[in-house]
Amino acid sequence: MTGTVLRRLRSAACHPVTWLILIVLVPIAVAYVRAVAHGWAPEGDDAVIADRMRAVFSGRPPLMGQRSTSILTEGANVPTHHLGPLEYYFAAPVAALLGFSGAGILLSVAVGNAIAAAGSIIVAFRMRAWRTAVPVALAVLVLEWSLGPEQLVRPLNVYVATLPMLLVLVCAWALIDGDLSVLWVYAVAASFVAQANLAFVPFVVGLTVALLVLAGVRRLRRLRMWRGSTERLHRIWKITAALLFAVWLPTLLELLIYQPNNLQQLIKYSNESADVGASWPHALAYTLDRLSPLGFGRFHNTYRPDETGLTVVTGALGALLLALGALAGTRRPRTAGSFACGLALVAIPIEAWGLTYMAGFTVGYWLLPTLVIAVFGLAALAVRATELVPRDRVVALARRTPAVWRAVIAVPVAAALVVLASVTAASPSWAAEDAARHASSVVTAYLDEHAQPSAPVLVQGSGAHSLSVDSAIGFQLERKGFDAYYMLSWPVPEDTDPWHVDRAPPTRVSVQIAERTDGGKWSKRRPKGWTTLDLGRVGSTELRAWVNIPEVMAR
Repeated sequence: MTGTVLRRLRSAACHPVTWLILIVLVPIAVAYVRAVAHGWAPEGDDAVIADRMRAVFSGRPPLMGQRSTSILTEGANVPTHHLGPLEYYFAAPVAALLGFSGAGILLSVAVGNAIAAAGSIIVAFRMRAWRTAVPVALAVLVLEWSLGPEQLVRPLNVYVATLPMLLVLVCAWALIDGDLSVLWVYAVAASFVAQANLAFVPFVVGLTVALLVLAGVRRLRRLRMWRGSTERLHRIWKITAALLFAVWLPTLLELLIYQPNNLQQLIKYSNESADVGASWPHALAYTLDRLSPLGFGRFHNTYRPDETGLTVVTGALGALLLALGALAGTRRPRTAGSFACGLALVAIPIEAWGLTYMAGFTVGYWLLPTLVIAVFGLAALAVRATELVPRDRVVALARRTPAVWRAVIAVPVAAALVVLASVTAASPSWAAEDAARHASSVVTAYLDEHAQPSAPVLVQGSGAHSLSVDSAIGFQLERKGFDAYYMLSWPVPEDTDPWHVDRAPPTRVSVQIAERTDGGKWSKRRPKGWTTLDLGRVGSTELRAWVNIPEVMAR
C-alpha cells in the first residue's frame, strides 16, 4: 500500500503538468508571504467575511452571501445579498487551522486560488496536452499579474471569484470538446463564482444556458456531445447533481427561513433597476475595452473604461480575431482552438448583457469578469495559432532539439514569466488595513485589561473610516470571546442580525469611534466620563475611541 502511494506521488511529481502548476503557484505564494510578513489583518468587508467564516462552526452557520451594493443604486435602492455563502464554507476549514488569524484567512484564499489555477491547467492538459495547457498557464500568469498580490490573497468576495471564473471557462471549453468528466468541476466552480458576487451571476447563467443550447443542438443533429460509456455518463450526472444540491443547500434554506428572501429582493431589484443600468452599446464597449491591449493592464478599483475611441476599436479587432479563429480555416470546426475561440467570442455578449444590470461604474471590480474573458481569449488565440502550424514540422523540430537544450530554453523563460507576474504587479495598498489593525489592537488590549471576558460590546463610529475600523475591532473582539455588535442594521432580516448594533443589550460596553481631519472637529463629541483611546491616523485623519465600561462589567 505504502509503495503504491509513493509510486503515485513520484509519478505525479515527474508529470509535466506538475511543473506548469508550480510555475503559476509562485505568484500566489509570494503574495501570501508578503501579506503575512506585513502583518495583515482583516478590516472592512474582509473582517465581516472572516467573522462569517468563523460562524461556519457555530450554532448559526451562514445562509446568505455578503451584502450587495444594490441598496446604493440610485433609482432602485433595494437591499439584497450576493447569492450564497459558499466562500465561507470552503475557506473555514483552512482558516481554522491557524485560529482564524490574519495568516489563516490569507491562507484560505491562497489555497482556493491555487486550486482554481491548478485545476485550469489540469483540465486544459487533458484536452491536447502541452498545446492547450501552456497557453492556459500563461493566461493564469497574466491574470495573476493583473490582479496583483493584494487581490490574490484578500478574502473580499469579488476577488476570490476571479481565478475560479477562469476555471469555469476552461471547464466549459473541455465540455464543448467532449470531456463530460469535468462536469462536476464546472458545476462546483460555477456555483462558487455565482454565489461570490452578483457581478458574475449573469455570466455564469448565460454561459450555462449557452452550453445547454449547444448540447440540445448537437442532440437534434445526432452528434455525439461527450465521450464515454452510457453508464459512466450517468454516474457523472449523478455526482454532479449531488454536489449541486450540497453547494446550494444553504441558499435553498435561506429561501425558506427568511421573509422576504434574497430571491424576492433580487427580482425586485431587477425590475426597479431596469432604467438605471448601462445601455447595451456602453456595456459592449466596456467589455471590448478590456479585450484591447490598450485597456488591459494592472487592476485597480478606480479604473474607468473607455466607451469610444482607439481602445474599443482595438478590442473589436481582438473579437474579430476570435471570430476568425472560431469560424475560419480548413480545420474548422472540430479543433480545440476553434472551440476555445468560439467560447471566448460568445462570452463577450454574455458579459455585456450582465453589465446592463450594473448602474454606473463606481467600483472597478464590477469589470473583473472582462479581465478573465480577455486572458482566456488570449489563450484561445494562442492555441488556434499553434494548430495552424503543420504538426509534422513541430514534431520534427522537437525531435531535432536535444532535451538539454529544451530545458535550457524553458527554464529561463518560465523563471522570467514568474518574476514578471510576481514582481512587476501593482504594489499592495495597505494604509487602511494598517490603521484598522492598529485601532483594533489598541481597543482589544484595553478591553482585555479592563472589561470582563465575554462581555457584550457595542462598536459604533461616525465618519468615512468608521466602517472599516468598526468591523476590524468587532472581528478581533469576537476572536477574543466578547459578544461584539458592530454591523449597521439592515432593512430586511439577514443571518448576521446577531451582530447588528441595534441588537446590543441595554447594559453593555460601548466603544464609539470618532475621527477628525487636521484642523477640523471631531465627528463625535466625547461623552462625559468616557475613556479616550488614541487610535492613530489614516493619512490626514486622526482616529480616537471613546470607551465606557459599566461597573458591573468592569474587572
